[in-house]
Amino acid sequence: MLQSPETPHKFLKKPPKRLAVVDQNACSGCAGSPSCVAFCETVTVKNDIVDAIRVFPTEGNPFEVAYIEFEKCIGCALCAQVCPWDAITMYDHADAYDVLDQVTVAAPAAAEPVA
Repeated sequence: MLQSPETPHKFLKKPPKRLAVVDQNACSGCAGSPSCVAFCETVTVKNDIVDAIRVFPTEGNPFEVAYIEFEKCIGCALCAQVCPWDAITMYDHADAYDVLDQVTVAAPAAAEPVA
């Protein structure tokens, strides 16, 4: 599924003011143990565990890279705070989609490639 500002949010009635974006050129996947994923999964909203970050292998990279699904991101910024490579940045909701196109090398197989 292509990331779109019109996609309804899974956890919130209205989208968050900020979204986290991974610069995949800087993401190391934390050598197979990404801290961003661990911290994202510790957040709960209405008894649901938020799992907005996915990691997946990319060609030419020995480790998996992270990708944030905007329809699940609640804008808490925990992932950006724990990223040791400063590869995750928080952006205003409207700006995040433009930035995503610039810093995404690949999208997970379940999502359509970012243009």
